[in-house]
Amino acid sequence: MLLAEVLQKRFAASPLTDGRDGWPDFLLPEEQLLPALQFLREEMQPPFPMLLDLTAVDEGVQHTTGLTQYTLTYHLHGLEGAGALRLRVAHPDAAIPVPSITGIYVNANWYEREVFDLFGLKFSDHPDLRRILLPPLWEGHPLRKAEAIRATARPAYHLSKADLHEALKAYSEEVATPEAGQTILNVGPHHPGTHGILRFVLNISGEKIASVDPDIGYHHRGVEKIAEGHTFHNFIPYTDRVDYLGGVLGEFPYVRAVEMLADLQLPARAEGIRTLLAEICRISSHLVWLGSYGNDLGTMGPAFYAFRDRALLLDLIEKYTGGRLHPQFFRIGGVAADLPEGWREDLQQVLQKVESGLRDSETLTVGNPIFRARTRGIGVLSAAQAEKWGASGIVLRSTGKAWDMRKAAPYGLYERLDFEVPTSTDGDALARTQLHIDEIRQSIRMLRQLADKMPEGPTLAADARYALPPKDHTLRDIETLIHHFEQMAGEIGPPAGHALSITESARGMLAYYLVADGSAHPYRLRVRTPSFPHVQLITELGRDTALPDFIATIGSIDYVLADLDR
Repeated sequence: MLLAEVLQKRFAASPLTDGRDGWPDFLLPEEQLLPALQFLREEMQPPFPMLLDLTAVDEGVQHTTGLTQYTLTYHLHGLEGAGALRLRVAHPDAAIPVPSITGIYVNANWYEREVFDLFGLKFSDHPDLRRILLPPLWEGHPLRKAEAIRATARPAYHLSKADLHEALKAYSEEVATPEAGQTILNVGPHHPGTHGILRFVLNISGEKIASVDPDIGYHHRGVEKIAEGHTFHNFIPYTDRVDYLGGVLGEFPYVRAVEMLADLQLPARAEGIRTLLAEICRISSHLVWLGSYGNDLGTMGPAFYAFRDRALLLDLIEKYTGGRLHPQFFRIGGVAADLPEGWREDLQQVLQKVESGLRDSETLTVGNPIFRARTRGIGVLSAAQAEKWGASGIVLRSTGKAWDMRKAAPYGLYERLDFEVPTSTDGDALARTQLHIDEIRQSIRMLRQLADKMPEGPTLAADARYALPPKDHTLRDIETLIHHFEQMAGEIGPPAGHALSITESARGMLAYYLVADGSAHPYRLRVRTPSFPHVQLITELGRDTALPDFIATIGSIDYVLADLDR
């Protein structure tokens, strides 16, 4: 039986037509939520083994009831068997709990906590419902429409002395008193091995870790709320800063989501330039991880080689885009400018140096017997665990799953490129290190093909209503200048609708879910980052790990804290 037929006949689902991304989209009665998800995960063929994302939308006050209505949005993914599926559930009253789906999809734990934190919706039978991104004593729920967008429009955050003393207690509602024979150990928030401000609360018994409770949110900047106060165009610079090591990899899914809403067709050259820049940024990000991970394990050499080669790539990005770490070069409908003269020669020279330097970095890491001893058999993850926790990218591919959005659902010019998806079945920290190196080689392979095959033509879409006109055209005639001004002034936006865009970032599946109401501002913007589920899976991956191996385990996951906290 077809998916649509099953959902409509068995679970009274109604198909929705305002999706602009091509994914199946259904409105599901709340009482059918748990039975439907159970069926989709365990009985449907092909199944939907992964909860990709869970979020909510504040639909505003309903005139009939006087209450604020919310829509819970569940994005499932079938990986090899099927693509994405969107289920929406209308929830009429925030005072009534929503059924928790943690008994079906265990990784819903953190997603439901986030909805509770930012929207104030409670979930019945949730195992640990508490704030996750904001401080425990924070007042309000920022993603509600009634909450102000700008911090200056909110009362100042105040922590009384009594609250401070309570927060500084060794044990509290957040950190329970350990059982006899166990000890609480804080790793972070200021620990070099956490790669930023992140605290892992470890419950240890001797040298073994009994449980791990990640304390996240220190880098939370409210990017989803910020988007509601910006135009679709003006939000682009923020996308670079969600994963601050990914560069244009963060811009890719966002602009694609807007282009889905506006039904824009991009010129081949614009797609080619995007793909080229994305792979340069992927190599740059992987090199940062490779050098930093070696440093975590006590070998300084890889950092010097990796950061030397990364500087060459940053020079190249700066020459192409004018930016370095945050290019903010993509535009809705294309890219900001064409590539400069001599770009092929510059690219080939840099790739030759990076490829040569990578051999040194490989020798100092996976070729080093001490490094191998510290990573082999450490942080072992199975394919079933990876799917259960919503892992993607290298974390998933290290378990034998050859899943990569560039192959599975090609975008940009990836369909025209010949490349492989490196995998391993070992699932350990050593395998994840080798896969970073192998992926760099595949990116170099793709970049050389792009140097040979880059299409000619314009770099911006021809649909002037939604795409920015080329900058030099604004100096030729007054009509183009007026249109550019209207776009920047926030007078033009895509048609109303929903769109989910998923791309392959350096860390895995990065998705932007946009809800447009026809205005020049996103009604709701959701960022689904790979670091969020990857840090959540450490709650299982770190359990029963020897304390000296904990840093080697978490470092191999390659999370970025701004990507985690948003």
